[in-house]
Amino acid sequence: MGQQLTSGADFLKIDSGARSQGMGGAFTGVADDVNALTWNPAGVALLTHPEVGYLHMLYLADIGYNFGGIALPLPAGEDTWGLGGGIVNLGTSFDSTFGTAPSVSTGDNAFLLSVAFRVKNIISFGVTGKYIMRSIASYHAAAFGGDAGVMITPGDRFKIGLGIFNVGQQVQFISAADPLPMTGRLGLSFKVLDLPHHSLLLAVDNSYQFQAQAYQGSAGMEYWLDKTLALRGGYTMDNNQQQHWTAGAGVNLTFAQLDYAYAPISTLGDTHRISLILRFGAEEANGLLSPTGFSAQPMDSAMALSWKPSASKDVVGYNLYVKRPGATDFAKLTAHPINDTSAKLKHLLNGSRYAFAVAAVSAAGRESSMIQVAAIPMAAPAGLARPTAAPTMAPALQAPTAFKAEINGDGLLLTWDRALSPNVAGFNLYLADEKGKPGKKLNPQPIADNKLALKKVVTDKTYQFLLTAVGKDGLESAPSDVLSANLTALRKAQFLPGHFTVEAGDGEAHLSWDAVNDVVGYHIYASDDGKAFKQLTKSGPKNILKVVLKPLKNGKTYYFAVTSVSTAGEESDKVIQSVVPGPTLK
Repeated sequence: MGQQLTSGADFLKIDSGARSQGMGGAFTGVADDVNALTWNPAGVALLTHPEVGYLHMLYLADIGYNFGGIALPLPAGEDTWGLGGGIVNLGTSFDSTFGTAPSVSTGDNAFLLSVAFRVKNIISFGVTGKYIMRSIASYHAAAFGGDAGVMITPGDRFKIGLGIFNVGQQVQFISAADPLPMTGRLGLSFKVLDLPHHSLLLAVDNSYQFQAQAYQGSAGMEYWLDKTLALRGGYTMDNNQQQHWTAGAGVNLTFAQLDYAYAPISTLGDTHRISLILRFGAEEANGLLSPTGFSAQPMDSAMALSWKPSASKDVVGYNLYVKRPGATDFAKLTAHPINDTSAKLKHLLNGSRYAFAVAAVSAAGRESSMIQVAAIPMAAPAGLARPTAAPTMAPALQAPTAFKAEINGDGLLLTWDRALSPNVAGFNLYLADEKGKPGKKLNPQPIADNKLALKKVVTDKTYQFLLTAVGKDGLESAPSDVLSANLTALRKAQFLPGHFTVEAGDGEAHLSWDAVNDVVGYHIYASDDGKAFKQLTKSGPKNILKVVLKPLKNGKTYYFAVTSVSTAGEESDKVIQSVVPGPTLK
């Protein structure tokens, strides 16, 4: 939406991002990149990778406009937090005296800080705080403002965005004050085409500027060819009968995206925008999935490789790689992607260990992550034919077992059994991601021992760890089961009362438990439903190991619990047992 600058902090109406401008400003219901900082802060939580963005535009009359921002998604289980920050700048200098007096400079700046939260894949909320600074010659003014936005995603292709923007203080120079350009927006987007090599996104936006009582509507489209080349178009109109078309294009290289947009501003002239987005950690080529089931069948001086196809629709073939004996890196074997899901490699050295890898390739030449397998070619014994149904593979690395966590001072001690594979050189420790797969690697080099002490541990945080074995050839085993470790929970478990028993009596219950070291006493609880417990030891923990509770009603189910209290005042979790009192036989 190209805006004419009239009063107040109207520079906040200028859109960030060439992509959004190429779509005519229909972006409130899209907002899925770093430009969500100004379009809809709820969109910051929709990002899949950290992004940095920059836009430069030569506005009217040599006025320069710049935007720079950073957005960081932080997955939290099934939910996602998003953090972001940015700066908007508009400035120029002019000389109305033709050199007889110094030129006058003007500048507008806004500093942005955003936070967003996405609940599963359903709805996102976001807010942005703004510190606004304006200057004309030696005069300065400042104000605080903010935005709030919501993004609803009822389906994979359909999104609804809405928000209120530029709410806050007036901007005052000397005695004159102007309100911020408070604006409400509602936007919809729908991906009508989503094929492997072609996608088409349609979007509409409606906005209302409260102070100016101005309405503006926008519609836009974005077409992608193989997720690499984009063409965009848009149309805007307002209640002053001003309307214009916009156009744009983009190039996406997964880790970087360059966009251009052209947009006229009524009769005032044309604007050209160029923006750049950098993505970090987006090695998966926009979600290109790796093949699966990669296996190797050793043969005499040869190897038969096979794999299952990638699940991605835009895969056109596969690249093969080999790491030869003594080599440290993989070498590419295929000059061009092959269309088959099997290959036979010849002229290999019997008895030597080789590592092989395969990756899926898109039409644009991008690759998925590689999957690997290792095997040793060998000749069949004399007179025996090599079986074809059951391949003879080199022993696969096995995942470590007995992975557990213990308290180690103010930290954790992780221990595990050594892997059974004979060629294990060490182990890698990871934090599990939201899908329970290896995420952040915690050790720079493989761990030679079968234990690791972690000192910098947040007391109440639950950590999810995964462990893999690393072979001498650098290949890793499958990960272990996820290990959950919470320092507070482990401390409580250390002094949990053991062998808690409750025996029924005639109108009474007999409770007993084993002693726990380094505790000052025990608390006893009772409940009628096993959920809401009432503390019976209200005067403080009791230094006892058994107690008789009465009078109780025969035939009624009671629930009792016991906890221990450490010398530091920490109480353990409850150990619960139920009982039904009744007459005893004599």
